[in-house]
Amino acid sequence: MATSPRIRSALVAVLAVALFFACASWLRVRATRQYFATRRYEDVYYVPPPVWLSAMSLGHREALADVLWMKALIYFGDEYIEHGSLEHVFDYGEAILTLDPDFLRAYRWVGMAGMYRPTGVGPDEVRRSIEYLKRGFARFPESGELAWELGAAYTYELAPLLTDAAERNAARAEGARYLELAARRGAGPPWLALSNASTLLRLGQRQRAADHLREMYLLVRDEATRAEIAQRIAALESETAR
Repeated sequence: MATSPRIRSALVAVLAVALFFACASWLRVRATRQYFATRRYEDVYYVPPPVWLSAMSLGHREALADVLWMKALIYFGDEYIEHGSLEHVFDYGEAILTLDPDFLRAYRWVGMAGMYRPTGVGPDEVRRSIEYLKRGFARFPESGELAWELGAAYTYELAPLLTDAAERNAARAEGARYLELAARRGAGPPWLALSNASTLLRLGQRQRAADHLREMYLLVRDEATRAEIAQRIAALESETAR
């Protein structure tokens, strides 16, 4: 019995649809395999641009900032386990601080995480980290902790990476300014006043070093540190009298 043209057309259509879905399924499997084969570990932690997040928050900006903060902490820990590059660290910092510019801990976190990476950093990454700490300090100028972290970043992280002597001294001088503020506000380790004086002496600022030590002698409560400061002041006065 001959097949009618209408039935043949229907069979062709069914076969075409079946072939289409078979090809689509094959392509989807191939694309999925390609995706997982080429996907980097960092892609899991991609952060949308801050302008998107502001809209996505539906007015609950601080709540979304808290969610991102928790994810950022997990990201930081996972990156150390995976020995990753933490390439999204500034994206997280920018997103969180755009949503909640009064998130003090986030300024400190992005400043720290941007500098201390499993794969190491160069001067550019340290400078970028410092910019976040400076933004935080501009918003919280009374924070001794931020002053300490800024001074330490300039002095102990950026300066050693700089090959130009003038740039290195400029970084140390800027760091000394923040470290003096930190010492006055009781932040930083007990030896900070003595370290500040040593830095100022290396920069050729003997009088400023002596003035800082005298000021800190009145503020420091630890007796052992006060005794060391008194000895350093006496040594500077003895050298000046010669």
